Amino acid sequence: MIATPADLDRLVDRRHSDPHSLLGAHPAKGGVVVRAWRPGAAGVSARVTGSAPVALEVVHPAGVFEVLLPGASLPLAYELEVDYGEHGTWTVRDPYSFLPTLGELDVHLAGEGRHEELYQHLGAHVREVDGIAGVAFALWAPAARSVSVVGDFNAWDGRLNPMRVLGPSGIWELFLPGAGPGSHYKFEVVTSDGEIRLKADPYAFA
Repeated sequence: MIATPADLDRLVDRRHSDPHSLLGAHPAKGGVVVRAWRPGAAGVSARVTGSAPVALEVVHPAGVFEVLLPGASLPLAYELEVDYGEHGTWTVRDPYSFLPTLGELDVHLAGEGRHEELYQHLGAHVREVDGIAGVAFALWAPAARSVSVVGDFNAWDGRLNPMRVLGPSGIWELFLPGAGPGSHYKFEVVTSDGEIRLKADPYAFA
């Protein structure tokens, strides 16, 4: 998938409702393109399972990186190695390589207000997806321009983990590998007029 400059501007300006359509791994002519948004990183590499890491190139000055992996195909198991210079290098499983953790029926029932067990899906739930442990985050925010999950796992930086909205349901979702029980978090909501607000999880267990 080709990301236009306008697409990337919408992403970094927090105006994109589906970051998964740009970030992560996508089919491209001749292989698979991997794209990551890592503000402040000196460099990013993609390490496909069983292969040497391949450096991504900067495609937007706000910290968007990209590389074409010739001959690769989906699904693609890979990790990102993010170099923050003197602050060290972090290896993460790309959150944008996972399918939604809410099914179509859940989204449909929630949109109609008929889901009787919505608490099992909204909020934060420890799960294992494709053999990877993490936390599935979801928030109903139908009027939001964008939503991110922030916490002690990403230095409370709302640029690092933007969520996607699931169709017209108003539910924003992201599976975050590496997060786990005891993580402190909130949702960072960008309102329709561009105001940024931190929101506690209304479904958090006391």
